[in-house]
Amino acid sequence: MLNLDDKEKIKKLDKSNVYGSVEDLYKQCTHAWRDTKNLSVPSSYRQVNKILLTGMGGSGLGARIIESVYGPSLKFPIARLNEYDLPYWVDENTLVICSSFSGTTEETVENAKQSQKRGAKWMAIGTGETLIELAKKFNVPFYQIVPTYNSSKQPRLAIGYSVVGQLVMTSRTGLFNLSEKEVQKIVSILKRTVNDLNLSVGMAKNKAKQVAKQIYEKKVIFVAARHLIAAAHTAKNQMNENAKHFSAIFDIPELNHHLMEGLRFPTSNRKDLIFVFVKSKLYPKRIQERVEITEEVVRKNNIKTITWSAKSEDLLSQVFEFIQFFAYVNFYLSMLNNLDPAPIPWVDYFKTKLGQPLGK
Repeated sequence: MLNLDDKEKIKKLDKSNVYGSVEDLYKQCTHAWRDTKNLSVPSSYRQVNKILLTGMGGSGLGARIIESVYGPSLKFPIARLNEYDLPYWVDENTLVICSSFSGTTEETVENAKQSQKRGAKWMAIGTGETLIELAKKFNVPFYQIVPTYNSSKQPRLAIGYSVVGQLVMTSRTGLFNLSEKEVQKIVSILKRTVNDLNLSVGMAKNKAKQVAKQIYEKKVIFVAARHLIAAAHTAKNQMNENAKHFSAIFDIPELNHHLMEGLRFPTSNRKDLIFVFVKSKLYPKRIQERVEITEEVVRKNNIKTITWSAKSEDLLSQVFEFIQFFAYVNFYLSMLNNLDPAPIPWVDYFKTKLGQPLGK
């Protein structure tokens, strides 16, 4: 097993500098805010009665965060789409935000084309290519990402650009408020997390390194609720792609109605599985109770658990706090798995077989 305090070996393994992208998340957030805070949105975009957020993989994470953090307080229905075809109900009174980091994701490009045909109020976010060209052609609002602080050039590691960009674009329609003070608070928390978890902090004091070692060679099950479901989904995605490591997510209260009875078999669950419980004092009291009892049930089935508890004080800050923590965990886990975290050979193989662009 690789020594996570061995900087030289880690740098040799991390050929594309994924670590740099992980560490620069706070810079991405600052950059995205600076580039979008003066974004102009037509007044007609405030006259909608439903919202659809589209995007695949890492480009769809902003949609999940908006839904989990702001969904319960929005006065309009909000839905996510990870598919080719828009729902039947999308019309001229629908706000559609199309997100594709590469700008070439065929599902999202198709979403944009259909939005235009339906007369929907749509916007685009990406680095360029087809999606941004369509936005320019039809004179709709867009955010063209300049990914200065994504040294690895991997779309899934441009979380700050994608998420903050989508948050700002959606807020410009008046659906919710996002202030510079809130963004600065997020940046402050991310900087503190970087200070605590960076490569120079040894295993004895580095919780991200410790968690990576605990989940090494385990199948990881994330358990989260409410506003942190999207953050856990982000961690799961990055664990799959960066560490090439199996992980899944279940949410409370839904899992309480089925999953607990599925822990007994196969008997290998006891040695193969580890549950990560994502906790927050901002969960409603009843949800907090459910999390605690669920963890008890898992332990009574002789399955190991890890607990992560949010320290920050508001919903959005807790989301970014968790994403940053597990970005480090997943990087260190990729090192324990002895691989360069950047390449995604099976995703590339799949896209090649379909004749899709690889999104370079």
